[in-house]
Amino acid sequence: MGDERRARGRPARINREQIVAAARRAAGPQLTMQAVADELGVSRKALHYYVGNRQGLLTLVVLDRFDHELQRVRLPDDGDWRAVLRAYAFAFRDGIVQVGEGVDQMPFSGVGAVAVLALAERVLAAMLSAGFAPDDARRGVTAVANIAQSAAHDTLRSSVRDFHQAQTRAALERSADTDYPALRRVLAAAPSPDDGQFAFELDLAIAGLERLLATTP
Repeated sequence: MGDERRARGRPARINREQIVAAARRAAGPQLTMQAVADELGVSRKALHYYVGNRQGLLTLVVLDRFDHELQRVRLPDDGDWRAVLRAYAFAFRDGIVQVGEGVDQMPFSGVGAVAVLALAERVLAAMLSAGFAPDDARRGVTAVANIAQSAAHDTLRSSVRDFHQAQTRAALERSADTDYPALRRVLAAAPSPDDGQFAFELDLAIAGLERLLATTP
């Protein structure tokens, strides 16, 4: 009788670790709630019950990425704010790329809403400990988040563009070389993605923050 009530009430019990693991297995440029639910073997409704929405899924993905990035760097005992900020930026960019378009930068929601406060605390605490004024720390983190979000959206747009270009090239290969000369000329001049742009902008932001910190009384 208890099992019947459970079946009609709360969805199947899943937790943060299981959701993150499923998101890793279902990873792709447009990670969907349905794909994660399928990996978990539960209904989409059950996943919504624990995550809330795709924004909540993004929260968990970003937190997982952030933990992974921090494991890749050797942080000094005092927590180098540059390394922490870089880890946050890469985690945020990669998280949006994994979940895909249609998510906002803030607010985070769902099962990871409380956990993301710990993430913000870690990043801001590192900057405040380094000597940044509270307003400068907030603006610095916001600037880096904006750069990461912009880079993620550029990556997503490039993925869609590259897919369409590949399909077009395949169609042209089945045509005579003299057909569609304008289209062939445009495709030949198509710019290649600049993988270094995100790192360049992040370096500029951190260099600017270093200079700001040097002038902070």
